[in-house]
Amino acid sequence: MAIIGLGLLLFALLIGNMQNFLQALGRRNMEMSLRRRDVEQWMSHRRFPEELRRQVRQAERYNWAATRGVNEEMLLESLPEDLQRDIRRHLLKLVTKVRIFALMDAPVLDAVCERLKQTIYIKGSHILHQGGPVEKMVFIVRGKAESVGDDGILVPLSEGDVCGEELLTV
Repeated sequence: MAIIGLGLLLFALLIGNMQNFLQALGRRNMEMSLRRRDVEQWMSHRRFPEELRRQVRQAERYNWAATRGVNEEMLLESLPEDLQRDIRRHLLKLVTKVRIFALMDAPVLDAVCERLKQTIYIKGSHILHQGGPVEKMVFIVRGKAESVGDDGILVPLSEGDVCGEELLTV
């Protein structure tokens, strides 16, 4: 009887956990559909051409897949400052791969990390325009990118690489 009772208890716990999981999944799907509807209404109101609408939809899907709908900036801002600093250091440990940043002390690095902004780009995005001024540094945290020099040479970039170091040497 004890084994049967324990089995029924474990089965009830399994059913309860599955129900919670399905409710959370449904909630996420609802958030995604509401966001998609809001974006569609915004694009309709602004009278976007169809090609631009397609690109916005693709970017929204990509952002949702990458973040699962979590607003990371808002989540980070709600945490205590020391924890924010530790999380930024962890997420942006790539900063110390740049030689000039590696020579800096911790308070200066913390100030640099506070100014950094995480951005998600979809495939085919132009991050910096060829021939234009370099206005930002790009740290590749995940994924791949390509850098085309003034001489037309294509340099592949992957996780851990940095583009735009010339900002620091000028």
